Amino acid sequence: MSALILTSVLGVILLYLGLFGGKKLLAPVGILGLLGAIALFVMDKQYINIPQFANMLSFDAMGISFSIGLLVITILIFIFGIDYYANEEKNVAEQFALMIFSVTGALMMVSYTNLLSLFLGIEILSIPLYILAGGKRNSMRSGEASFKYFLLGSFSSAFLLMGIALIYGVAASFELPKVMAMAATSGTNILFLLGCFFVIVGMTFKVAAVPFHFWSPDVYEGAPTLVTTFMATVVKMAAFAALFRFVTMIGMPAAVGKALLLIAIVTLLVGNITALRQSHFKRLMAYSSIAHSGFLLMAILSNSANTPSVLFYYTFTYALATVGLFIVFTVAKRAANGDEHIRIFRGLFRSQPWIGVMLLVMMLSLAGIPPFAGFFAKVNVFMLALGAGQIGLTVFAVVMALVGIYYYAVVVREAFTASENEPALVVAPTNWLVISLCGIAVLVLGVMPGWLL
Repeated sequence: MSALILTSVLGVILLYLGLFGGKKLLAPVGILGLLGAIALFVMDKQYINIPQFANMLSFDAMGISFSIGLLVITILIFIFGIDYYANEEKNVAEQFALMIFSVTGALMMVSYTNLLSLFLGIEILSIPLYILAGGKRNSMRSGEASFKYFLLGSFSSAFLLMGIALIYGVAASFELPKVMAMAATSGTNILFLLGCFFVIVGMTFKVAAVPFHFWSPDVYEGAPTLVTTFMATVVKMAAFAALFRFVTMIGMPAAVGKALLLIAIVTLLVGNITALRQSHFKRLMAYSSIAHSGFLLMAILSNSANTPSVLFYYTFTYALATVGLFIVFTVAKRAANGDEHIRIFRGLFRSQPWIGVMLLVMMLSLAGIPPFAGFFAKVNVFMLALGAGQIGLTVFAVVMALVGIYYYAVVVREAFTASENEPALVVAPTNWLVISLCGIAVLVLGVMPGWLL
């Protein structure tokens, strides 16, 4: 709870720093504050599983793991932000502060014990992102991204609230223990099931699962790259942790299980097949993210004792690779005068050999190639699905994983293809550091997955 308070106050501090002209201090102060929040989570072990904030939050082992993971990824994004906002003179403090406020909502989402705190967490996470997506004030694409995300996000919030209201009407409580007790005895109640479906609609929007994925490619493309990175990593981690908590709470009724199974199949199919046709890097990463949502839904469907650790390992290693790749993309985009086609990576290895190798490592991890972390993440998901008897779904997912290798290989091919006009890539020291950390981490966590699993 103290970490949650710290992040809330940290956002206000960053706003005041911006007010008094402390632009150079924004990222360092934000990083120190986030490190302090991590330290508080590590030290507050005596508060594990103790209900807090009027029984609305409880930081259990899963919640603490995801919270620390979210803060680590946010720190990497803040280090990226040092160079990203280096030439910006206005509204930089607001950008960092809004991300901190959004992280505060994410921390609530991974540890809620009350449906109202789930809704509050999602709204605290989302509202700053509606603003951040439109951060390029003179860009039509950025404004369009902000409007689409706000409009569709409002619809998803309406579905979520309707579902929570229906569940409350049956259980007469918002508290998860009481809802769980009701679900165990009256889990087939039609109003309860309808409420569950509405809540799942609202939450699958956040993870960009089909058919609630339409916002993702346009928002990824139009939003500033730093914001896209945040949405593709921090938001995804928090949303899947929250979805798993909800599914665990309702006990996975048969009707809900069938709906999630159908969503997982369609998400895997649409994400991977559509990604094959993408030549715009951000849109390719958006459909890649949708495909990964399908694999993660398989883990949630298994609903086993190992699901929380597999979810954390998958989302965290996916986030590491994604952060590194978006930074490489930013470097290549600058050298290509703003072009976002995947051809901007051509000649990358010859120009910056180390960055080219790191891109290869991170792409192979997302593709699920051994010995990188993405391979072991997928293998563990497949093992969970097989353990739950989902043999057909597992076979289909393996085929889709093989299909997915192609569109990652296209980017790698461009990076290792010689170019007559090789780009003059300038990599800032902070960007070089984050790219290296992300690339090395997905390799180390692939060789030694037991560190997280």
